[in-house]
This record gives sequence, structure tokens and C-alpha cells, in this order.
Amino acid sequence: MIHADFALRHAGQLATMMPNEGDPLGRISDGALAAREGRVVWIGEDRQLEDQVDLDGDQLDAAGACVLPGLVDAHTHPVFAGSRADEFAERVSGAEYQAQQSGDRGIARTVRATREADAATLLALTEARANRFLVNGTTTIEAKTGYGLDLLNEAKSFDVLRQLAARLPLRIVPTFLGAHVVPANTDRAAYLRALMEEMLPAFKAQAVFCDAWCDEPAFTSSETRAILGRAKALGYQLRMHAAQLAPGEGPEIAAELGARSADHLEFATPAQVKALAAAGTVAVLCPGANFTTHGPRPPIEAMRDAKLPMAIASDLNPGTSNSESLPHAMSLACVAWGLTPREALLGATVHAARSLGLEGRAGCLQPGSFADCVVLDVETPEAIPYYVGVNRVLQTVAGGVVWRPW
Repeated sequence: MIHADFALRHAGQLATMMPNEGDPLGRISDGALAAREGRVVWIGEDRQLEDQVDLDGDQLDAAGACVLPGLVDAHTHPVFAGSRADEFAERVSGAEYQAQQSGDRGIARTVRATREADAATLLALTEARANRFLVNGTTTIEAKTGYGLDLLNEAKSFDVLRQLAARLPLRIVPTFLGAHVVPANTDRAAYLRALMEEMLPAFKAQAVFCDAWCDEPAFTSSETRAILGRAKALGYQLRMHAAQLAPGEGPEIAAELGARSADHLEFATPAQVKALAAAGTVAVLCPGANFTTHGPRPPIEAMRDAKLPMAIASDLNPGTSNSESLPHAMSLACVAWGLTPREALLGATVHAARSLGLEGRAGCLQPGSFADCVVLDVETPEAIPYYVGVNRVLQTVAGGVVWRPW
């Protein structure tokens, strides 16, 4: 007998995301799973569970609802203070995002508000966002810093993420984004020195990834190569904001350096897409930010042709995508870009997990994977994007524990 401390039973369709018999979602009808100490130890048809599993713990009856792995959000900026709702209103009226980044506006405004917030306030704001991720079925996030932009305030952001991981079951993969922008009223050369000589070494023990934004008005191609090259030498894994606002070398740099992900990619060329695919990099697409900045559609057909894995992310941030809802991002990817619902679902699970180095553990359900799953009131897993802007999550399970909001 297999010993377990948690079981989920009677899933009408249990989407394991492990392909079987021609079904890329690996569905099990009237499915069940059992877990012990936060990991799946058994999965199969519900009628087999009692003969094979010795359960000493809680069980959750899905009552015929659909069940799939906890969603994986591979691009978020959750640690910030302040609002930029007025900038959203300006863009709706025709203002361009780039024009909002001058002086103390745009990202610089959020940096100022985040620096001014004390640690307790910043933790409370971020914890509320983390709860909203869980409410919407997300159990793993990549979480960037990048609104502190000096040693003291980036450390404050990492401390928030560390405390958050201890308080909530949301799995947090931390990313150092000191290369977000050069802070306002700061000498560029001096900031680059501080970033590469002080901050990158200081935060290696706290971050899995280093990210850099290779785009106007952030960092040039040569600066990005230097920053990420230094990060790689220090042992960081790499991610990159690339080709979001204009054509550039960002995707090529991501491929050259073996980045786990290249994100946004609205202006990526077919040649760059092929290079990313050859490098094993995942394209992390951010439809929420694209939608509010009126950006062009990413080269989806080129990505399909190159078999480049496409992850879908919320890109939670205060400037362009203030949403913790991956299902909403999935809907946007389908409606605005023409992704199929199945592509969007794979993007919010399997491909997102791969971009974080969590393939086989997150974004899927199999023995050994995290016991993270979501119970949804939908006809099939592919129907999630159909419910545009509506949260159909009934229960979120994280680490084999049924999560209760707040």
C-alpha cells in the first residue's frame, strides 16, 4: 500500500499535463490523486484509490469538477508600492508607454513609492497580491525585484519575498531585476558599476535568476551582455525582457547566453525565434502588458514553426498589467493573439514550469510532482479561457493542503 496524508477524489476530468494515448493533457476520467508531505505519490482512476492507497489525512471531493495542476506564473513583479492608474487612463486616451517613462514618472515613480514604503507596509501589499494569485489558481510564481534599485531597497524586496514564502503556500522563485532601469537622477556609469560590483554578488544567495530589460528606455545590448554575462559567471540562471517595445538584439543575447526565458518578444524576428528554440529557451509571453500598451502581436506563427515553447504569464506590475489572474492572461492570449485554448493551458503550466527549471515538478501532476492542483467549475480544462474575466476556481490545493483565503 502507498501511504498518503492527502487525497483528491472524483475529478470529472483530471488533467495531469502528462501526454497519454494522443491526449496532450493526459486526462483521467473520474480521476484521483494522493499525496504525502506535499508531493504526489499516486494518481489514477478514483475506483482504484482505496485498494492502492492507505490514507491517513484529509481528502477533498472534487464532485465531478475539472482538476488540473496549480498554474505557474513565470513573469511577475509583485513587490511594489503605489499606483499608476492615471497612466493607464492616459494610455487609453492615446498616450504612449515610452513617453510616460521620462523624469520621475513611469517606473521611476514606482521606485520612489517602493523605497518610501516601510518593510511592514510592503509585506502587507505583497501578501495581498499573493493571496490573489492563489485565489485565481496560481500556486507557483517567478517573483522579480526591481523597484528598489539600490542595495538597501533591493534587499528589502528580497526580505519581503522570503517572509512571504514562510507565511503562504505560494511557491516563490525569486529573480533579481536590478537591471530594470537606471534610477532617476542617477549617473548611468555609476549605477552599472554598483549593479555589477555590489548588487549582483550580494544577492546571489537570495535569487535563482537574474533578469535584465534590454529595450529602450532600459539597457542597451552591450550593457545587457555585460550585466547578464557577469550574472552567469556568478552562478545565476538568466531571464530577459527582450524586444518588447522595439526590435533589438535582446532575443539573440538570450539565446547566446542560454537564458531560461526570453520574455515579451513582440518585435522578435523569425531568425531570433529559431535561435531561441535552438538554445532551449522558453518564450514567456505577457498579453496583459501587450494589451494595455497597444503593442503588436508577437510572432506566434514563427514560434509554432520553430517549436519554441510559449509560456503565458500575468506580468503583474503596477504600470502595464495590474492583474494576478493567469486565466485572464490566457483569455487575452486566445482572443487577441489567436492562441488555441490548449496552447494557453500548456503555456500556464508545462512551459511556464520549464522556464523556471521546474519541469516534472510544477505544472503537471505525476508521482514526485508538487501536490499543487486547482479545482475548477468548467466543462473541460480547455474551457478556462472561454470564461473571460470570470474566476471559475472552486478550490486551490498547494503542497497537499487545501488553501483557505485570508
